[in-house]
Amino acid sequence: MAPRWAAVGLALFTTACGAKTGLRVPDVLDERAPDVPEASDAPDVPDLPDLPDTCRAVPQPVDRLTSEVLFVIDRSASMSDRTESGATRWGALTAALGQVLPAVDRELWTGLVVFPAVPRGGTTACGVGREVDLPPRPQQASALLATLRAAATGGGTPTFDALQVAARHYQNTPPTGRVRGRFLVLATDGGPNCNAGLSINTCTCTNPRGCSGLSANTSCLDDVRTLGALRTLVSQGVQTFVIGIPSGDLAFLDNTLNAMAIAGGRPREGTPRYYRAEDSDAFTRVFREITGSLVRCRYVTNPVPDPGRVSVWIGGQRVPRDPTRLTGWDWHRVEAGEFVLYGDACQAAQRDGARVTTRYDCPDEDAR
Repeated sequence: MAPRWAAVGLALFTTACGAKTGLRVPDVLDERAPDVPEASDAPDVPDLPDLPDTCRAVPQPVDRLTSEVLFVIDRSASMSDRTESGATRWGALTAALGQVLPAVDRELWTGLVVFPAVPRGGTTACGVGREVDLPPRPQQASALLATLRAAATGGGTPTFDALQVAARHYQNTPPTGRVRGRFLVLATDGGPNCNAGLSINTCTCTNPRGCSGLSANTSCLDDVRTLGALRTLVSQGVQTFVIGIPSGDLAFLDNTLNAMAIAGGRPREGTPRYYRAEDSDAFTRVFREITGSLVRCRYVTNPVPDPGRVSVWIGGQRVPRDPTRLTGWDWHRVEAGEFVLYGDACQAAQRDGARVTTRYDCPDEDAR
């Protein structure tokens, strides 16, 4: 049995608590308290109406495509031969570049490799420089033309070595700024030679007067190495336009030039596959065609997930896409966002004040 003093202490403790709070806690909940409505009794909230899906075309940035071009120019002894007009091949070539390059000087980065190397105190029959004569730069037409006009013809045709010089430059010099495409323009009037490792007993001679003497093997046709160099450049993203001056004395050189044009990745359509030039007018026409294809009506925009939703506009007028490339526009390298305008669309883009824009349109054709 608990002591009496313990019971009294408990009673006092309970009374003190009640006096402190001033609250009376009932022993049992009042059965008359209102019921809390169940969730199912709550009033329904109306569903939100379905909103139509919206899509807006997104303008995309557009820039003119700028290209780097290294002109790889043959100054071998046969370039001093006369054309039908009386000018030398070298004179016809330099005169043609003087007509063409100033017109594209603001749009095309141009550089130069002359082969064989221009001798500095001695003879350089088959040598090439360690570096390019002029690295590609914008607005460099004057310097390039001055370098060519100061050079004289002479020596062999070390085409393979000249291509190696150009390849090293592109490998060691990353493209800068807006430059997207890199190309070579190879102009030559003879078969590549200057390979001392070939044998005169088994090779094809590139000298119309025959191959004899101490260094006769340097006149052997060096086509295998040259074609390999051109293909390697293509695999590295550098294509080559081949301009050839055919030789009536060596009919096989026509086949060699055709093979070089195909290996370079930019052959012309039809026959021959290389760009043929025999006088100043022909050189001018060919150089203008090549440089025009690199700067005229070529643009780049942002690559997008669905290229089929891209539309092109000129001065607020939509341009139709034309996969036949006769007029309108078409992708050139879709993965890089490069496209080209053709025919009437190209001409419209050249007018003063014309502005080329692109949009990334909605999937629904009607929303465009």
